[in-house]
Amino acid sequence: MKKNLNYKVLLLALIFIVGCTEEKTDLSLLEKDKKDLVENLNSYKVSGYKFAKILIRSSVEKDTVSKEFQSFKGDLDRIFNTAVKYDINNSESLSLLEFISIYRDYKKMEDFIMKTDEDDFPTLSDAFNVVYGDSIYKQREYLKGDRKVYIQNVEHAVLSAIVLLSKGLGKEVSLYECSQTKPELLPDSEVKTLLQYFRGFLFFEKGLYYLSESEISRNIDWLNNNKDVNLPFTRGVFQWGGLTNEQTYIGFHALNHLFRGFDRLMMKREIDEKRALEDFEIFLKDVNQIGLSNEVVWSVETYLYLKNEENEKAIEALKRLKESELLSHSDKEKIEESIEYIKKRESGKVLNGVYDKVFLSKIATKYVYTILSKIDWKNIMKEQNVPNVEEIFKTVDNLKDFVENIEKYTSVENLQEAGGKIKDEGKNLWNKVNELIKE
Repeated sequence: MKKNLNYKVLLLALIFIVGCTEEKTDLSLLEKDKKDLVENLNSYKVSGYKFAKILIRSSVEKDTVSKEFQSFKGDLDRIFNTAVKYDINNSESLSLLEFISIYRDYKKMEDFIMKTDEDDFPTLSDAFNVVYGDSIYKQREYLKGDRKVYIQNVEHAVLSAIVLLSKGLGKEVSLYECSQTKPELLPDSEVKTLLQYFRGFLFFEKGLYYLSESEISRNIDWLNNNKDVNLPFTRGVFQWGGLTNEQTYIGFHALNHLFRGFDRLMMKREIDEKRALEDFEIFLKDVNQIGLSNEVVWSVETYLYLKNEENEKAIEALKRLKESELLSHSDKEKIEESIEYIKKRESGKVLNGVYDKVFLSKIATKYVYTILSKIDWKNIMKEQNVPNVEEIFKTVDNLKDFVENIEKYTSVENLQEAGGKIKDEGKNLWNKVNELIKE
């Protein structure tokens, strides 16, 4: 009896150990990030934005996507014809009641919107051609097959960058657009590798480190196998006009190792930190080869110097970093604290919290944001012969304002306030608002 009991205890212990080990594998942690991504996209801002995009893309749909879509097609077209009048420069282009009515219709089809893939519909480019194009454009066949996949991936990528810098839409919507890009469906190319890098950066920003690491690792593998690839677009995006193609390759290779290093640094396992240090070593080797010197380089140098007990070198790197215009007054105060700490630091002491991995990643993130904010996306899109560029940017501005108004009416408090404003206009209008409040 006792023998059987010991056997059961041992078996349970083994199951527990295996279970704990499985939870910490790269694959299981990646799967957890994928689930967290879905949860991150479950917000009013994302659903309102997706609703607006489906309105635009489905407005030119000619085929029966599904029976459920067909049941909503009339409503979607009616809402689109109302919403298309919206202009942020004219506050009265849509009335309060029209916004409330749109929200009421949206609530009826919310489940359909959230489970529907917007890529089931024609591309934004096709929709804009119908709305804004001349008679020749209007008669063109919609994009299909590989060309459609390519264009809608580029649309998602460009929009994810544009809305990331938008105060009204920001990171949530940018993450949605990023999640919609599917680089794995694109042929290996410069555009694909840039898409994966940008996805990796956004996933990192949201704390989805294993998703980010996966994207960037694929990039690194591809770059290692394609050292002669031509990278003119990359040179333009990162404003490396003075670099040769070979130097651009080294610079981009460095940035991929940099952010994979940050991903791994933010993870919790000992092996992840070891891998991060290896990435940082490759990053510094690359940037030194092409003479690149900036805030990120000095930050990583400092981190490695401290790890290797090279205090004097760490202090010199921090002094260069302290002079950067990229850093806030508060950041510079932290650096001064770090310098004073390092001067007094005893050998073998662990890094303190003043100059830690969070602060390090913050500097790198600011650096990438600075690059993104200086990119002339309009000009890049025009150079790529994307039609209706001006209309696309105007639509992004309108979407931002439109989503904010839709989001406003998700609040019962705001609906009650709106109801009070239109109560005097008649009993039917008041009843409509009351219906929304009760839903």
